[in-house]
Amino acid sequence: MRLVRAEFLKLRKRRGLAAAAIVLTLAPIVVGFAVLTILHAVDPERYGPAGGFENLQGSLELLTQIGIVAAILVGATAGAGDRGAGVFRELVVTGRSRLQLFAARIPGGLAFLLPLVAVSFAIAAIASVTLAGSGQEPVTGETIVRYAGWVALDMVLAFLLALGVSSALGSRGTSIGILLAWQLAAAPLLLSTGKLDGVLPNAALASLQPEPTQIVSTSLSVAIVVLVCWTLAPLAIGAWRTSTADS
Repeated sequence: MRLVRAEFLKLRKRRGLAAAAIVLTLAPIVVGFAVLTILHAVDPERYGPAGGFENLQGSLELLTQIGIVAAILVGATAGAGDRGAGVFRELVVTGRSRLQLFAARIPGGLAFLLPLVAVSFAIAAIASVTLAGSGQEPVTGETIVRYAGWVALDMVLAFLLALGVSSALGSRGTSIGILLAWQLAAAPLLLSTGKLDGVLPNAALASLQPEPTQIVSTSLSVAIVVLVCWTLAPLAIGAWRTSTADS
């Protein structure tokens, strides 16, 4: 637990990282519902109420698309921050196992990231219920729980992928660049072809969405296998690299 708390504090004290994570997780939801509310107040005949299931679904999809950037930033910083700051050698000479140092990054980073995601999700859920109109599809408790699990899964997987890749490469900047290029450009392009649904993690996540807006040909069992492989493989390589690399 001391190592976990230390990892959490290292991330929290990075003011730039904390500010970026807060903006990337909270801003999409707050700004989105604020704009919808203003539009409805100005022209209610043209623009419907800001709440309801459809607006909740759209806001959470936006949260996963932009919030994943925050997850990548946090994961890459947790994985390669010590090397970048030149303090990894000092941690090693304390006698702690390198695998312990690596493993502590996972709960430490998630303890920093997930509360921000939870606050953002709570704002979206409350707004979708309280701002719903009479003619809109209502938001049920079951829907909120299912979407909460889906959003959390998206964020956790993005964080773990970034942690594994950055630990393997030993470079925060390079890892962020590669992962952002993959998440924002390469993966959506490959997904649009419809030919690699059985191996792409974003296709697997799309198939697990409670009310999918994008049709993919990935079964539940295949989706689980794909997500497990895309999570464990980078973590295993990152753990091996942390254990064997020169300090």
